[in-house]
Amino acid sequence: MRIQPQVLNQVEQQLQLLFSRCPELSGFAVRGEEDDLFVSDVGIAPRLSAEQYGEIYQDIALTLSELLEERPEACVLLRGRTFCRELH
Repeated sequence: MRIQPQVLNQVEQQLQLLFSRCPELSGFAVRGEEDDLFVSDVGIAPRLSAEQYGEIYQDIALTLSELLEERPEACVLLRGRTFCRELH
């Protein structure tokens, strides 16, 4: 399956916005098979409360869910990948 450039751009844009909204988020992984995806290995620094961690996790899940609702083909770009904040 060939992914259209606009799908790749939309994925990149949504992930950049996610990292902008969550400055404590250093990275996360997306795991799963076929259309069943889940977020794992969420890296947060500095250490946050369970409630704050939950809010960031929900933001990740909602961002990916909305992206996949609009662009189901993005599943191929997300599954099995780790996403991290760019360091400069």
